[in-house]
Parts: sequence; C-alpha cells; structure tokens
Amino acid sequence: MVYRSPRAQTALLILVSILSPSFCVAQANASGEEKLEELTSQAQSAQQRGDYAAAARVYETLSVLRPDIPEISANLGLMHQFMGDYAQADHDFKIALSKNAQLYVPNLFLGLNRLRDHQPRTALPYLKLATALNEQDEQAALGLARAYAAIAQNAKASHWFERALQINPRDSDAWYELGVSYLTLQDDAVLQLKKLNPNEVHARALVADAFLEQGRTREAIQIYEEFQSENHPPCLRSQLGLAYAQSGASEKAKETFQQEVNSNPGCLLAHIGLARLALTAGDSGEMLRQLHFVHVRASSFLRANLHHLWQGLDTEQVKSQLEQAGKQNSDQGSLVDLVIQSVNSGSFSPEAAPNLASDQPVARDSKLTAQDLWAAGQYAACSAKVLTKKTPMPTALSDLLDQCSYYAGDYHLTFETSERVLQAAPHNFKNLYWQAKSAQQLSTNSFAQMSAVAPDSPKVHLLMAQLHRAREEFPAAEAEYDAVLNARPSADEQLSARLGLAHVYFQTTEDDRSMEQLQTVTATDSSNADGNFLMGEILVRRHQYDDAIPHLRLAMQGVSPDFLPELHSLLAKCYSAKGNYMQALEEIKPALAADRMGDFHYQLYQVYQKLGDQKSAAAALLKSEQLRQEKSHAEQQHMLLSPR
Repeated sequence: MVYRSPRAQTALLILVSILSPSFCVAQANASGEEKLEELTSQAQSAQQRGDYAAAARVYETLSVLRPDIPEISANLGLMHQFMGDYAQADHDFKIALSKNAQLYVPNLFLGLNRLRDHQPRTALPYLKLATALNEQDEQAALGLARAYAAIAQNAKASHWFERALQINPRDSDAWYELGVSYLTLQDDAVLQLKKLNPNEVHARALVADAFLEQGRTREAIQIYEEFQSENHPPCLRSQLGLAYAQSGASEKAKETFQQEVNSNPGCLLAHIGLARLALTAGDSGEMLRQLHFVHVRASSFLRANLHHLWQGLDTEQVKSQLEQAGKQNSDQGSLVDLVIQSVNSGSFSPEAAPNLASDQPVARDSKLTAQDLWAAGQYAACSAKVLTKKTPMPTALSDLLDQCSYYAGDYHLTFETSERVLQAAPHNFKNLYWQAKSAQQLSTNSFAQMSAVAPDSPKVHLLMAQLHRAREEFPAAEAEYDAVLNARPSADEQLSARLGLAHVYFQTTEDDRSMEQLQTVTATDSSNADGNFLMGEILVRRHQYDDAIPHLRLAMQGVSPDFLPELHSLLAKCYSAKGNYMQALEEIKPALAADRMGDFHYQLYQVYQKLGDQKSAAAALLKSEQLRQEKSHAEQQHMLLSPR
C-alpha cells in the first residue's frame, strides 16, 4: 500500500491547519486571545519546518486550553501520524470525531490506518465519508479503492481507482492497481463460467481466445472447430480463421473468413483476417482495401485489432512490405502509418491497446435498427441506437449492446452493461463472457497507461516479463526480470522478479540458477507457497526426497486448489522413494479426480504394486490406460481436423 510522505502532505496541511490566528481569536475568550494566538503561530511554524514533535507538544497544550475545538485534536493526530505513532494518532482522531463526526482528516487517516492494519472492512465507513467530504483528494479515493479491493469487491474498487486517476492521471501505482482489479474481475467471470459449465460454448470460447492470443494456435483451432451451433459469440469463425492463418493454413483461413463475411457481414474482424492473408501473399493493394473497409466503419475497432494483421510474422519484413505499400498507394499513407505504428509499438503499449473512445455514431438512415447497424459494421451507431431504448432493457438488447459496445472499443460500457445484467441474473453465460472480455481489455489498457506514465517502472518490467514467460520467450523474460532487479524495486517487486527468474531457469532446466533465486526468496519469506512448491519440485527432480517434503508441505498451505493434485503427486513420489508406501497411497488418492492423462493412476498402480495389492494395482493400471487412450484419441482427431 502506498502512503504519501509527510513532505508530500504540504497541500493537505495547509487545508487542515485551520487554527489560524483569526480563527483562534474568534473562538477564544478575551483573556486567552494573546496566548492562543502565540501557541497557534508556534504550531504552524513547527509544522512548516517539519518539526512535528514540537508541533504536537503545542497542540497538546492547545487541546487542554480549548478542549471544545475538535480541529485541535485533529491536527494533534496529524502530527502523530507524520511521526509514525499511528496508535496515538488514531486516539487523537477518535477524540476529534467524537466532537464532530464530519471532519475530513480524522476520517481519512483512521481509514488509511485501518488499511495499514489489514482491517479493510473497518476502514470502509471512514473512507466513504472522507470521499464524500472531499471529492478532490486522491488519497481518499485510493484508500477507498484499496479497501474494496481487499474485500474482493473489485467492481467498486475499479470505480474508485478510476476516480483517483481522474484526479491524478500520472499515478502509475493507481494505473497498476486498476489493471489488477480488472484482471481479477476477468478471472472471476472466467471462474464463474467454469463452475457453471466448463464445456458451455462461451466458457470454451474464452479458453480458445486466450490460446490464440498466446500463439497456441493448434489448441485454439481444436476448440474453435468444436462449435457447431449458432449460439456462440460473434466473430468466432473469424477467430478460427486467424488461428488457421497464424498456423500457415492460408487456404483454410481464406475460406473461413469468406464464410464469416457471407453469413455475418457485421464482423469486421474477417476483413482484418483477409488483409493479413493479402499481406502474406504480397498483395498490398488488397490488404489496404480490406483495412480501409474496416477503417471507415469502425476506426477504433481497427486500432484495437491491428495486431492480428502482423502477430506471429517477422515484424521487420512486415514493416518493409508496409513501407513499399505506402509508396505504391500514396492515397492510403495515413492508414499505412497507422499500421506501422502498431507494429513498432507491439501488442503491449498505449498505442496498441489504447483506452479507446467509441467512434462517433454514424447517422445514415434513422430507420435502420440496431441489428441493421451491427450488420453494417457500424458498432458505435449500433450502441447509440440501443441506448435510446427504454429501460429496463430486454435481455436480447443487452446482449446486442454488449457486442456492439465491445467492438466499438467502448469497454467501459460493455462492462457496465454486463455487470447490470449479472446483478439480476448471475448465471447468464453471455454476460459473463462479455464481462470477462471487457475486463481483460480494460486491464490491458490500464497496464498500457501505466507503461506510458512510468516506462521504467519495475511493475512495467514485471508485466512484460510475465507476458514473455507465458509465450515461452525465456531470454526476453529473463532480461525483463533482471531489469526489475536493477530498477530499485520494492520488496514485493523484488520477490516477484526472483520467483519469475526461478521459473524461467526451471523451465530451461537450469536448476542450480533456479535454486539460487529460490533460496533468496525463502530466506525473505519462508512460507512463500510458490517458492516452496518450485523448490520442492526441483529437489524431487534431484532425488533429494527428505529435503523436498518440508517445502511441499509448506506449499500446500498457500497454493491455489488447482495445484494441489500435483503437490500430492510429488509428495507420493517422495514417500514411495523412502519406502513409506501407505503414506504414498494416502497422498496420491486426492490427486486422482484431476487425472486427465493417466499419470496419477499409473503412480497409484506403482504404489499398489509395492504394497502387493495386485487387484487394486490392475484396476489402477486399467484406468490409467483408459485415460491415456482417451487423450490419444482426442489428439488424433485433432490432427485429422487441423491443417498441416
């Protein structure tokens, strides 16, 4: 949590030091005027030179002379706050509020101090009142946002982070925390879909979209090809086409894009896909024609999706082709410049993922329905048309508003629309899908803004490192993690960078280097679940089972439930290697429900073999082979359906 230093509070001190000589003179009895004026002047002078202890002593004297003035206790609390004596500060602030509950400073700092003590629910009433009393102080808005984030009310947290950024748009920490809030909201929506039905089309579509963004085209294709019904999100066929294009299956991609154009003309993503195929075929004229088609209908959509044009291609070669296209098509120079800018900036930047305002609605024919406007690719006009309808809005119109606003680049509107529907119908698959999609974009945009505000921030390097690691670009990830460690990171940032490096080295089988980082991590935080998990895994790989067990046990206390099966499996290996087969049996059993490839059941078979229970061993082996065959059959089907 970020708190302002005393010196950064200068403006606040001026606002709250209301004990000016004129105030005191007006409030004091005639016999005490001179003394109060002298003491007030001393307190203010001590404040201004940063001698908070001296100022506190004067305010204590004043509080005895005039116990009826709550602002004296408020300023006394503020001095103790700046000296780091938070308990005494809280005492003073509570005295002030007992006399006047509407004082801003006591409410603000009592709230912030409750956050400091990890009591976010207790902090909320103070911070809510503080934001109501002073709408222009970033600290109050940030404090309230952090309190909501701490109790997992991330929609409210994002609202107040955005309010703080309206006050101070240069606060990189607020941009980062806003991005984290939206990322959490995305995860929550995905998790809810998974709980309701992981095989439902919208849940599967999110998985496929993520695979496509990560460059895992084979896995994306496998999922996209499953969809046969019409009850799927718009442009899913174009997403399949992009996966084909990235995997090199140009003919399949072209056929798929053309099917989209014919059956769903409102999906402009198909035209970006066709532009990509033209680019790779060297047909710059056709590429620009397709991009121009999109640009005149939805320029914000084009800017937000231009990365699909060049993603996975040699960027230097792409830029060369674009420059040549600009020379051959001088009338499209501005469009070529836009594409080159996208390539230069990459997928994680303010230019590539801007906080896009919606395009201005195009008023061509007032008789056109919102559905007509969607079909014409006029997304902003479609949104505007839907918003003219009376509320409460029917579900079908809410769905249309979701998709139109999303493709218009108005991600806030998409998020707010889906959030409103989900409050009444929390199991609505379509709105969970749109909430996840819009929250993802808002998160990306927030991180991009953070990158623009503080390009050398350790947090920016951490985000880039995690992006490279997810794409298995390990040298680039290592460079970014090193940049974090060289950029005066906070303790948490340093810990995250060392953990990230440990994972990179583990994935590149450099176990000694990984252990070096992990030893630093566990020396700093002995209960760190991720660090202990990875250290335990390396020790098992090295057959150091006695050393591995304590780390794996510690990891179990803090990891996500998704990782528990693997931890149980590792512990079972340790106990088997030590000859403690009954303990191994107890460890492997909880992992069986998560077995998808037969590995855990094969491990169970080995344990039963050691125990001499041949019947149970045979059953475990049979189940293992069954799971392996199912996995193999699925892969063979995928190979038959996928392009070569």
